[in-house]
Amino acid sequence: MSGKQKITRLVTFLGLNKYKPTEYEFLGNRATQTPYVCRALAELLHPSEITVLATQEAERDHGEGLKDALRAANYPAPRFVPIPLGRKTSELWQQFDVMKKELRGCNGTIMLDITHGLRSQPFFASAVSTFLHAVDEKPPDLRVCYAAYDARGSDGVAPIWELSEFVTLLDWARALAMFLKTGRAEEAGKATERLGHALAANWVEHGKKEKKPSLQELGKALRKFGADMETLRTGDLLIGRSGTRPSAAYLLQQVQEAREHVEQYLPPLADVLDRIEEMVRPLTVAHHDLSGPNGRAAVIALAELYLRLGRYLEAVATVREGWVNLYATEKALVPGAEKFNNKERERAEERAWCCDPDYKNVVLDRRNDLLHAQYRNSAQDAAGVIKTVGNLLEKLKSASEKSCDACLASTSDHSRGSCFVNLSNHPQAQWDNAQKKAALDFAPRIEDIAFPDVSPEMDEQAIEKLADAYAAKIPPEASHALIQGEFTLTMALVRRLQERGVICLAATSKREVAEDDQGRRVSKFRFVRFRAYPELRCRTNNPSAEADASR
Repeated sequence: MSGKQKITRLVTFLGLNKYKPTEYEFLGNRATQTPYVCRALAELLHPSEITVLATQEAERDHGEGLKDALRAANYPAPRFVPIPLGRKTSELWQQFDVMKKELRGCNGTIMLDITHGLRSQPFFASAVSTFLHAVDEKPPDLRVCYAAYDARGSDGVAPIWELSEFVTLLDWARALAMFLKTGRAEEAGKATERLGHALAANWVEHGKKEKKPSLQELGKALRKFGADMETLRTGDLLIGRSGTRPSAAYLLQQVQEAREHVEQYLPPLADVLDRIEEMVRPLTVAHHDLSGPNGRAAVIALAELYLRLGRYLEAVATVREGWVNLYATEKALVPGAEKFNNKERERAEERAWCCDPDYKNVVLDRRNDLLHAQYRNSAQDAAGVIKTVGNLLEKLKSASEKSCDACLASTSDHSRGSCFVNLSNHPQAQWDNAQKKAALDFAPRIEDIAFPDVSPEMDEQAIEKLADAYAAKIPPEASHALIQGEFTLTMALVRRLQERGVICLAATSKREVAEDDQGRRVSKFRFVRFRAYPELRCRTNNPSAEADASR
């Protein structure tokens, strides 16, 4: 800050000491010799108004002298505000209230000079500043300085130290503590940006020595992460979209980049960054979608974070979606992305509904209890809700681990993913390339299940039992199934798998007839496409509308 810049309000203290004429220096500029720091600051900062906090005794001893010194240089006349000595608790609270009032109601920057503060007054000044930033919608733009008379150089000039960073530091620490406890980061982001501006300004004012401090990007990252947390933007938090980085990964990167600046300029708060990193890192393990062990781990970490922050509605919603993820294809595991497929998500919900009693009977019921704000017969009290959400999270962890075990046993790439079931008498080894490619467009792997022989003597009940047995062989992650075989069993299987949300298909082909060298007609069937069976299911429950149905 140059000597030509202005401070709107200078708030200073006046004590009982016998002040000696001294030259004061601030940011490379010297003021005319004076016994009063207030007079020196008026020359250096050009305030529009001056407020002097003083006891009656201090004003009696120095009031006229200070007024004369300011008047002689044509600076604003000081406004004296009486404060008690602070000999008892009630007087200390009066000091607090006076300072609070004088630091409010200013449309510009306030410089608070604590040089001649008596006893606890400098401490109170810091406490008042922190208090105002905590409770005021628009806290004051406050700077703090101290004239170090005892630090005079050989030339007798006393430096005026700016302590604004330490006040901003307290504000930042409080805001970050709130973020770590609640996950709400708007205030922490703003406080970080303010601190970044203060550090950068101080760096400029002191000759641009060493590397320029920068915390602005960390502030932006905090605000983006907090906004995504508050609005349950799972995709934006964990995997990003439209070419943007996930906000969790962005915040982690900015924490790591800010560490150098914090360790250099604000070493006491380096451990706060460690705590933020500890909070965010588990959310950064997913890749381009939420499939596989990494995707499930990221979702579980998000649910755990919401639970730890006491945000139970978000926690149970995340658990619910994490459960559906266990039955989802890749296109249903990219929330918020353009390629997200609503139909695939609905089918995953149906598979979870049909195949998983815990999901149907526990997860949805408790999620709906919270969603409907206790307007239900089976509503729990607060303690029950907290306990239940924690139990559901543990159930999701267990279900995810079982899912991983199943995936490790059935795939070589250790990735669950969806599968295309070939329930026919034509194993995929006999398919042409076009048919294999068409199947792999639906799911990343194909699993053969031989269609059983069906005796012509079997009655309808036997067909139903056989259909139950073969439907049970279909993996829970199946998204599509080619079903071709005996007609009645095919129909029974299609109906059952459609109830689970599996898309049932038939393979269509074109007959091509040619003559061989001996003139014989040879027929060859060329695969054309897969075609879905019409809807045969008669569903009584609709998972996509279970919130309303559960009332």
